[in-house]
Formats: sequence, structure tokens, C-alpha cells
Amino acid sequence: MGAASMAGRLHGDKPVRGLVVIPRRSGGKLRYLVGMVELHTPTLLLVILVLSAAVSATLASGARRFQRDGMRYWAWGLGLHTLTYVLFMLRGHVSDLISVVLANALLAASFALMSEGVQQFLQVRWPRWLVWAPVPFVAVVYLALLGHPQIRIVIAGLVIAWQCSFIVWQLASQRHRITGRGAYIVMGSFLAIGVAFLLRTVGALSGAVGIGSITTPNPLLSATFLFVAVSLMMVCQGLVLMTNERADERNRTLAMQDELTGLSNRRFILEALSLHLAQAIRNGKPLTVLMLDVDYFKTINDSYGHLSGDRALRELAACLKTRLRGQDLAGRWGGEEFLVVLPDTDAAGAWVLAEKLRLEVENTPFTARDGRAIPLTISVGFHTVVPEWLGTADLDTLISSADQALYRAKQNGRNRVESA
Repeated sequence: MGAASMAGRLHGDKPVRGLVVIPRRSGGKLRYLVGMVELHTPTLLLVILVLSAAVSATLASGARRFQRDGMRYWAWGLGLHTLTYVLFMLRGHVSDLISVVLANALLAASFALMSEGVQQFLQVRWPRWLVWAPVPFVAVVYLALLGHPQIRIVIAGLVIAWQCSFIVWQLASQRHRITGRGAYIVMGSFLAIGVAFLLRTVGALSGAVGIGSITTPNPLLSATFLFVAVSLMMVCQGLVLMTNERADERNRTLAMQDELTGLSNRRFILEALSLHLAQAIRNGKPLTVLMLDVDYFKTINDSYGHLSGDRALRELAACLKTRLRGQDLAGRWGGEEFLVVLPDTDAAGAWVLAEKLRLEVENTPFTARDGRAIPLTISVGFHTVVPEWLGTADLDTLISSADQALYRAKQNGRNRVESA
């Protein structure tokens, strides 16, 4: 049986453009090698439409939970992307004002919404005109050039390439705010879309892209839509990964950090103190623990409100950070109490540092939410373990001794430093 007749039998005697069946014998068996099949542009449009709708629905389902990560903007953007390709597929069945002008304006708006999502994820804000200027530009230019399809192709390619590049630049310029590899997948996907539309622009300028309908089969046009279809799947995967990586990072941070003050939490500072104690024993160097407590904190809460009390604790934590050395570690022990670990610090050095901290807090202007000044002072107790005692030192002894010294500081009038 000939190749042509076989092809006819396989496809109902209808010629299939681009399908080449080549007979070849190997080991007495006849095999048929199938050549390149030309991509069907309307089918690719339908694929992009379905993928956009699926991705939009997926992101919309998590938009409420991940609203601060920009998921709502991404869902809306991909929803507009879906509508855009619906209008593209209606080319020739509805007015060109809808299938050309409105469709391309919506396409630009979809990328603008995705850009808004990136900004919300990064918690930054760039000028709005950079994001939304392409939308009215496309609408006006397409309306003016409705009878010049080749120029429209060039403009569309340049605008989409610009929008994709802007999204990539947003993520790349704020890479320090992002954890993990999801952002790289998103950037790579938008780069692929931008490059595909730039190649389509080059094809239009060189005459390689036909000027027929968007649904007319064309290799370069089909390749562009294939790039878009694949990139949409990658964008969805990248977004989900990027969001999950941020959530994991938040969980790791909360496991080590006090949410109110940004200092280490009790569990982490206990682990750090245990490591520093072991290191001090190995190196034979002194180790000091400070215990700080805000004086009359209940009165501050009662007089200025709990939110102002929280604000005072945050400002106190910032004050501690500025006065401690790089190797020192401060953490919130509980309520208005803080614990500070001072490696390689003897009693004399600890006293000097504790006094500096006390004076710094006393001279710092703390303010309530309504602007009123809050008179805030701290009491400090510390305990130093010298090398001769390191062999018998343990965490409970370190902390309880510093706590007893703090108690004496409060008993002796507050706003003072006592040593164990």
C-alpha cells in the first residue's frame, strides 16, 4: 500500500496538510515515520483560552488566603487574558472594534494587572503610569490603525514585550525580598512570552508573518501562541511555588522571631544561649546574661492603652539592637521582659553595657499612638559566669541568677542595674 493511500485511509481520504508518512522496512516489518505536523492556530488559541481560565480559577480559589501576596491581581489578570482570547477567536464574527481594538486593550490590561500583583507581592510601589499606560495607548493606536494590520502586529509585539520585560525587571530588582526559586520560573516564563512576541514583530517587519486573520495558519504565529501556552503553565507553577516559599519563610521566621518586637523569641534565645554556654566552656571565656524588665509597664498599658504599650516595646527592641554588638543576641523572654546574651564579656564589661542600655532607654523619647510622651525606664539584672565556674554552669543557673539580680534592681528602686 502506498504512503498516500495509507494516509487517506487513516484520515478518511481527506488530505492532512503537513502530514508526511514515509514507508521504511526494518527486519521485514514495515514502519511509518511521521513527519512534522503543522500547528493548528485556532486550536492553539483554544488551548491558551482554556489554560488561562483554569489558571485564573486556581489562583482565584486562593486569592482570599494569599491576598497580601497579590494573588487577586493575578487571578483578575488571567481572567482578562481568557476574555482576550475569546474575542480573538471571534475574529470575523464580530466587529473589529471588539475583536481587535477591545481585545488587544484587554490583553494589555491583563499584563498590567499581573504587574500590580507583582508589586503587591513585593510590597513596593512604582509609578502607576508605568503599569497602565500601555492600555490606553493600545486602544487609541489600534483604533487609529484599524486598517493597517501589519503595523498593529509590530505595535502589539513591542507593547507586550515591554510589559513582560517590566514584570521581569520588577522581580529582578527586588530579588532580596524573595525567597526560593519560584521567582526565577515566573521571570523565565515572561521572558519567553516577550521574546516570542518580539520574534513575531520581526517576522511582520520582514514579511514572514502573513497579514491575514489571527486564526489563519502561520508557522511563526503558531509558534508564538505555543510559547504563550507553555509559559502560562510555567507562570502558574512559578506563582504557586513563589507564594509557598514565602509562606514557608514566614513560618521559619515565626519559629525563631518574636512577632511583635522582631527580636528572637524565647525558644530560639534559649537554644542560642545553650550553644554560647557550650562554646564558652570549650574556649574558657566568660559569658554574661542580662535580664531586662520595663518598669511599671502595667501602668503604661492602663494610662496609654495596650496598643501604645506594644508600640513602646517595639521601640525598646529597636533601641536594644542599636546598642548591642554584632555577637550579642537579644530576645523577648515574655511580656515586657527581655534576655540578652553577651558572649566573651566579663562582669565589668557587662556592667558598662547594661548602664549604657539603661541610660539609652531613659533618654529615648517614647511616644503613645496619640503623640503623648511615655516615661519609660528599665531595670537590669545580670549574671556573669567566669572561666573558673564554667564547669558547673548550666542554663537554669544562668537565667535564675540574672532573674534574681533583676528582682533586686526592682526592689532597690527600679531604673537601675544589679549584678548577681
